[in-house]
Amino acid sequence: MSQASPPASPASPASPISPNVPSLPSSPHVPRAPLAPLTHEDPQEVGGFRLLARLGSGGMGTVYLARSAGGRTVALKTVHTRIAADTAVRTRFRLEADAARIIGDRYGARVFGSDALAATPWLAAEYLIGPQLDEAVRTGGPLPEPGVRSLGADLARALGLLHRSDVVHRDLKPSNIMITAAGPKVIDFGIARALGDERLTRIGAVAGTPAYMSPEQAGGLEHTPAGDVFALAGVLVFAASGHAPFGGGQAADLLYRVRYAEPDLSGVPVGLAPLLARCLDKDPARRPTTDELAQMLAPGDGLFEDGLPQPVLADIARRSALVWAEPPHRLPPPAAEPGATGVSRRTLLTLGAAAVGGAALAGGGLWAWRANRAQDGSPDARTPLQPAPTPLWTRDIARAKEGAEPMSVGGLLFAVAGITAVGIDPRTGALRQDYRITRTWRVATDGTALYALREPDAPAPAALEVLLLPLESGKEPSPVVKLPAFDGTHVLNQLLCVDGGTAYLLAKSAAGETWFLVAANLRSGRELWRRPAPTPDEAFVTRDVPAVVRGMPVKGGLLLCRRADAGDTLALSLHDTAGGATRWQKSLPVPGAVPHRLAADEDHVYLGTATLQAVRLSDGAPAWSFGKDREQVKNLYGQRRYGIPTVRDGVVYAVEGVAGIVAVDARSGTERWTEPPVQDATPNGDIAPVVSASHVYTMDSTGIRAVDIRTHRPVWRYETQADTLASDPGATRLYARDMTRLHAFRID
Repeated sequence: MSQASPPASPASPASPISPNVPSLPSSPHVPRAPLAPLTHEDPQEVGGFRLLARLGSGGMGTVYLARSAGGRTVALKTVHTRIAADTAVRTRFRLEADAARIIGDRYGARVFGSDALAATPWLAAEYLIGPQLDEAVRTGGPLPEPGVRSLGADLARALGLLHRSDVVHRDLKPSNIMITAAGPKVIDFGIARALGDERLTRIGAVAGTPAYMSPEQAGGLEHTPAGDVFALAGVLVFAASGHAPFGGGQAADLLYRVRYAEPDLSGVPVGLAPLLARCLDKDPARRPTTDELAQMLAPGDGLFEDGLPQPVLADIARRSALVWAEPPHRLPPPAAEPGATGVSRRTLLTLGAAAVGGAALAGGGLWAWRANRAQDGSPDARTPLQPAPTPLWTRDIARAKEGAEPMSVGGLLFAVAGITAVGIDPRTGALRQDYRITRTWRVATDGTALYALREPDAPAPAALEVLLLPLESGKEPSPVVKLPAFDGTHVLNQLLCVDGGTAYLLAKSAAGETWFLVAANLRSGRELWRRPAPTPDEAFVTRDVPAVVRGMPVKGGLLLCRRADAGDTLALSLHDTAGGATRWQKSLPVPGAVPHRLAADEDHVYLGTATLQAVRLSDGAPAWSFGKDREQVKNLYGQRRYGIPTVRDGVVYAVEGVAGIVAVDARSGTERWTEPPVQDATPNGDIAPVVSASHVYTMDSTGIRAVDIRTHRPVWRYETQADTLASDPGATRLYARDMTRLHAFRID
């Protein structure tokens, strides 16, 4: 648990509580106490511990300096009351305490008590004295090789304790390591979890820190002990050189480099570089275990502090002396200004100071205040944001996968959730149906019925079968198509789409390794035609994405969009629905992150790459390209400037770099309007906007943003870390899905 860390900044989104505690200034002559006063709203005691001061506060909770009746001084972490009712948050808090106990006081902070079931969940642990690793490097520079080796060996042993208990840390980074006189201590287990447990992958936040994620974690795959080894190697690169192995910048850029770029080992001692390069191998199987790593790093005789620079040792000594200083007096309730209504400016400033120099305020109020100020800090004429709507309902749901947007089917809402497809009443959120569906690419709908491929391991004939999933409770799925010429046991068989009584599939031949694009009649259950198709890449199944990204019926035929097996290329083709003949095909360069979804209307298919572009459905020729010469502060999606588009009523909407929404005429490709630059958030172009008659709903790094089509400005935001946005066919309800929940909102 962190107790004496850098000056307050917004809590990390990767952890339920990231206490941000003021550090000592760099000048040894002007020490500052690392404590902030209690506010009038803080309790007198929690769990039998008397609160003395605040150590930090974030979006999920607060950390206090506290003392037991027997005089033991502890760091006491609590969860905010407003989120304590969430069962998942309490479970995560309990797991954090369990992980801290596993590490123990040799490599972490000793736990003296905790209660995840209390009205205010709390955890009391040893008060560690020292800077976090990132602060230590800023204070004394990179560590010498013996110090890095000692640090790495101890951290590898600490992770080994977790791994032997089937727990992974998942967020090891310099700010989660305390440098104390007794050695390095691993802290903040807020997103640690048991191996194989997918239920608590994330509680409203990104699981992990992009600069230190493993490639598999960055790709949304299972984070194993090998992922912790990768993160540890990144930490040691930072300790030895002062920089992260994959640089800095926007999260999307970092994730791309983590998955595909070689690490930057400049500044790492020659004796360490080969070992750290092995730990940073993209293949988890080629990385050493924690035991092997500790043995290869283990230093000779000597104490850990012998490898620390003198400024860091002096910093630890100053912090130790200041802990026993008289705690600051509790702040009185803020006084309202005469004649003021609501919260006064003076009150806001008082509360901001009490939050340890800028810790994140909960909710959307701070964002709304900032968003309505000009970039020079002066107020402008923007209308203040309205309160975000309250969800109509929220349903617990398992982890979403790419392309797993909820589907409206015959009055129900279906979503692929983990290994099932669940049917939900869109009015109440009540669960109506539950079918075993392990892959998103094996289910499709025409809006009136739901179809799925029989699971490859189901006790059934080896023929490929398409099942009709009944919407009524208590009824079993029934086969409507049976194709004995195709291998029904192959997991990459895909149900592309269903349209006009025809199911379109990508399927492997039962007689060999040849793959086909197949059409089957849903009424007769028979094959209509087949055409040879490229063999899908087996690697896609490990990443939970199909080889064919989308198959969609459009004017003139069946449009297929396929990822290239290698390189930054997207293959588009249009096929005749009568016999499968290819009407046209083309390959489009898509540098950076490949979009997983397209948009189409009667005339064009639209996609976002380095430009926002339209391709004619009639012949595959380019119709227009928008944005090549526009000034842009930064590209967000690797090298891809424009996000996944949505088209409605003759207008194409897409996220433009880090700026916000741009609206473009669908016929001419000319600009209709552009949203003012987004403040204090990063737009997310990998989630297609949802467009109603009056608003564009889009995601950024802090939540859903509603943009008024008439004024082109945001009108409200709802804080969430949703992975998908979707609406019902009439665009009267908005569905936002994060890793654990599905929310429904009424929209217009």
